[in-house]
Amino acid sequence: MKVYFAASVHGRTNYNESYLTIVKTLKNLGCNVYADHILKTDVNEIDKQSSEEIRKVYKNLLDKIKEADLVVAEVSTPSVSVGHEVTEAVNLNKSVILLNIQGGNRAMLLEGLGRDKVQSISYTKENLEELLKKAVEESKKNVDVRFNFFVSPKILAYLDWVAQEKMIPRSVFLRNLIEREMKKDREFKG
Repeated sequence: MKVYFAASVHGRTNYNESYLTIVKTLKNLGCNVYADHILKTDVNEIDKQSSEEIRKVYKNLLDKIKEADLVVAEVSTPSVSVGHEVTEAVNLNKSVILLNIQGGNRAMLLEGLGRDKVQSISYTKENLEELLKKAVEESKKNVDVRFNFFVSPKILAYLDWVAQEKMIPRSVFLRNLIEREMKKDREFKG
């Protein structure tokens, strides 16, 4: 399972031990974890990046989110960037685990996404590994399966038009269309 780890780089000051525990636990579960952008980034170097460097970093992070099966976000430190990453993951229909230290800040707006694939968990240092393991097992039930099929050139042209005009990826549009039909079909019990 590919996992994208999101957290505030500035939050390492207070939560580095939690970050390391999260990444170690995920790796122990056999996950391929993308976390260097958090664990190895020099906070002082971020502010020195040019606009071009920032665009490259942003594109790379979005690509990593797209490749991931699961996004795990430590949200104890408020961060617009982490919120954006989580929103991108949700829009891509990824499973997301939001972790916050018990008694600390919660990402209430992100919790409000109300999606089936978003879990919000408050943890302590003592129960972080156990809660994360359970959350990953639950997330495995929601990992999307790739499904390919052929369409006519006319359907493809329409899907391309939707993607361009409505700024919705073709796969998201099709998934939403199917989900709407599923809700209408009273015979479906899945």
